[in-house]
Amino acid sequence: MLEYARVSSMTLETLVQRTGRLLAIPRVVGEVLKLLNDPDSRQSAIANLLAHDPALVAIVLRLANSPAFAPARTVDTVERAIMLLGRDHLRRLVIAGAVTQASDRLPMQNLLPLEVFWRHSAYCAVIARLLAELEAPNLAGTVFLGGLMHDLGQLVLFSQAPEAAHLAFLRSLSEPDSVSPQAAERAELGFDHAELGGTLAAHWGLPDVLCACLRFHHSPLDAPESFRLPVALVHLANTGAHLAELDSRDWHDAPPVDPAVWTAVHMRPETLLENVEKAQYQVLAVEALRNPQLAG
Repeated sequence: MLEYARVSSMTLETLVQRTGRLLAIPRVVGEVLKLLNDPDSRQSAIANLLAHDPALVAIVLRLANSPAFAPARTVDTVERAIMLLGRDHLRRLVIAGAVTQASDRLPMQNLLPLEVFWRHSAYCAVIARLLAELEAPNLAGTVFLGGLMHDLGQLVLFSQAPEAAHLAFLRSLSEPDSVSPQAAERAELGFDHAELGGTLAAHWGLPDVLCACLRFHHSPLDAPESFRLPVALVHLANTGAHLAELDSRDWHDAPPVDPAVWTAVHMRPETLLENVEKAQYQVLAVEALRNPQLAG
């Protein structure tokens, strides 16, 4: 197991390299994604490759048999699941499943319990998808994945640089009106969890739009214009996720939203609150990405 990085000698690049080795996405995932991107590839070949990762097979079959897809009969083979889900949905599912499995291998020190982390991520993913279905249905799958992975950098920081992450957390708590959590991280480390997450996603070769969702989810108006809408939806979903976790509708209980963001996505704040409530009924299905037995 890799030792925790020392804050005094850590840079963003070295942390990404260290974490990239520790969190290496299984080789089979890369090969499956290549086949999914090849229109001439056979479903049987994709199914045979997926069979090398039993955890991913379990996730794929569980989702294919879920009420979301309402199959007419039990889906008991990966090949049939691929037909039902479609390649685009399967591509997103494979990435999400691989990242969530890999991140569970990070050494933790109880500063950020994984169940708390993944519950927040699940809420963010569901709310982002619900908002996209209203504003830009073609982005629903992309922002779902962006929401699920948006705080990956935070997970890495609390795992690989726990002392610095904890100090930054305490500083933001002691000065909540003047120091944001991201500013506190930059003061301690020279970078924040959003920059770390975006850089790590790029290191893995994930799509640019996902890298942008991770990198700019706290500052969507700074994102490249072509990615601004999906990033803004993840940004709003992050605020909604905080409210969902606390079962609150008080804006003071969540990260603030720049008024310009509401204008950019042509959305009323009330719309986010309505979808927070919807997400509270749906989040358990997303948690099954980590623990398929939850849906059983």
